[in-house]
Amino acid sequence: MIAHDAPEDAQRLCVLYWEVKDNGTWARTVGSLGVTSDVGEVVAAHSHAVLLGCPCATCSEPIAVTNRSWANKVGGRCLDAEAPTYFCPDCTAVERERERQEGERLARLIAGVIADEDAKSAPAGPLTVENPLALALYTALADYAASDPGTALPSLAAIGPRGWTGDSEQDRELLLELYGAGLLAVSAESPSHAFTPSRDGAGLTFSSTEVGWRLVGGPAAARELAEDIAYGLRTRPGPQGAAARDAFAALMDRIDIADITAYLDGRLTQRYGCPEVPYARREELADVIRKGFRHGYTPGQMICFAWRAADSAATWRERNPQVGPPEAASASVTILGGKIDKAIEFQHSIPEYETPRRHQAPLALGAFRRLRADIRRVYDREVIAACAHCDPQGFKETVRAETGARALWRCTHPVEIAIPSQRQETAEPSPVDDTPEPADT
Repeated sequence: MIAHDAPEDAQRLCVLYWEVKDNGTWARTVGSLGVTSDVGEVVAAHSHAVLLGCPCATCSEPIAVTNRSWANKVGGRCLDAEAPTYFCPDCTAVERERERQEGERLARLIAGVIADEDAKSAPAGPLTVENPLALALYTALADYAASDPGTALPSLAAIGPRGWTGDSEQDRELLLELYGAGLLAVSAESPSHAFTPSRDGAGLTFSSTEVGWRLVGGPAAARELAEDIAYGLRTRPGPQGAAARDAFAALMDRIDIADITAYLDGRLTQRYGCPEVPYARREELADVIRKGFRHGYTPGQMICFAWRAADSAATWRERNPQVGPPEAASASVTILGGKIDKAIEFQHSIPEYETPRRHQAPLALGAFRRLRADIRRVYDREVIAACAHCDPQGFKETVRAETGARALWRCTHPVEIAIPSQRQETAEPSPVDDTPEPADT
C-alpha cells in the first residue's frame, strides 16, 4: 500500500522495494535500490505491506508491516507463515495497554503487601518454634543483622548455592518456619519479580527464594531474643533439650563436612586443574573429615589437612605422567585420610590455616560454630570441675522467675573459667586478611 500523495520518486522506490517473486521472496536487494538507510526511511514514510496470509493472533485480520525485516519475521522467508503468532498494530496497542494496567495493579498489590510486612513491629505472641534448627538459624540471622543493622537479610537467590546452612532447600523451609512464627517479615527491598498473582487473581504469592527478609522488631530486639534462644539450647533439660542439642550437632556435622569438602574441591579445581572429588568417593571423604573433627582438630587445622592433601595429590600427578587429573582428585581422599591418621598416631602439631576469601562458606557457619562452642563448654567436665558456681554434675540452685520456686538448673559457668587442656576452636578468619596460602607464595 503506497500513499497516494507520495512523490513519484518515492512511489517508484516503494514499488521496487516491495516487489516479490513468484515464490514469495524479494525481487531485488535493498542495496541495489540505493543507500540502505535512505531507502528504508523513504519506504517507511510512504508505504506499508499487508501480509494477507498472516492473520493477527487476536482479531485474525492480516498484519501490516512497514519494512522487509518485520515482514520476514512475521511471514517467514517466503511470506507464507500461517501460524497466528503476532498481533496487528491495533491489537498490539490494546495488549500493551492491558499489560500497563496489569503492571500498575501488581505494583499496588506489592505495595500493600510490603505495607503489611512493614507493620510487623514485634512477634505476634510467645515463641512457638520448636524446630531447633530453625531456632539456631534465627541466632545466625540475628548475628548477621547486628553486623550491618541498616541492611536487610539477603534472599536465598542472592546468597548463592551455599546459602545459610549449605542446603538451600533446608534454608527455605527454616526461613518459612520463622516467617510463620512471626519472627521474620518480607523486606521492602524485595524485587518485584519475587511476587506473582495468586491463582484467584485477588492477591499475591511470593517466592521464598527471591524475597529479602528482615527481623521483626529490629536487630537489637532480635539479638536479645537470639541470646534467649541460645541459652535455651545450652540449658534446656530433659529429653527435649537433649534432642535439640543432638539435632544441632548433626547439622553442624553436615555443615563442617560440606565446608571442608567444598574447600578441597575448590583447591583441586582452581589451583591444580583437577576435577572435584569423584562422587564414588564422597561418602569416604565425609568419613575421613568426620574422623578429623571427632579427634578434636579445629576447622583451621582441617583446612590445613585439606590443603596438604590437594598439594600432595598434585605433586604425585606431576611425578607420574601416566596419572591423570581424575586419578589425582580421587587420590586426594586417600592422602587426606593418611595425613589425619598419621597426625593422630604421632600427635603431630597441626597449624591453623585461614580460609581464603575466595572460598564461599555457608553464611551461618561462623555463628553456628560459636553456638556449638558455647554448648560444648556448658557440658565440658573440666569446665564443670573448675566452676565454683555449680555442683559436680554442672547444676546450680536457681529461683525460677515465672514461679518463684527454687530449682536446680544447668550452669553456664562464668566466662573467666579457662580449660587448659581443651582444644580451642579458632575464630572465623578475617575477611580482610590478604595472607596467601603457602602454595600461592
